[in-house]
Amino acid sequence: MGETWSVRIYRFGRALIVGSGATLADFSVFTTCVRAIGMSPTSARLPGLIAGACLQFFGNRSFTFRATQGKLTRQALLFLLAEAITLGLNFGVFRYLVARITLAPPEIVGFLGTFIVFVGFAYPVRRFVVFRMPSST
Repeated sequence: MGETWSVRIYRFGRALIVGSGATLADFSVFTTCVRAIGMSPTSARLPGLIAGACLQFFGNRSFTFRATQGKLTRQALLFLLAEAITLGLNFGVFRYLVARITLAPPEIVGFLGTFIVFVGFAYPVRRFVVFRMPSST
């Protein structure tokens, strides 16, 4: 039996909430490292990305997809692999778009590219691969 559109839309909304929280965590850790601790922006990028990725993983596992019964190690390994591919796609899509959308600031182009990759790759992979739950039949 298929899911209703409302269930799908609600889950997608939860994914947007988790992604927004992960972005906020990334930005907060990055800014704290640069402004309060005095780290170079290049060095501060890694702790920010790690904070965002951790929130993304556990938020998606428990809140977005409700996949806490799945094997944590399997999900974590698949998540890391998917995120590595997502990073490459984000970079490639950004390079493609920034060369063509010259009237918008690069930050806006970056958000657009990230959203395209999220909808076209990251969300479906998380939904159907990383956090896929075995059928109950």
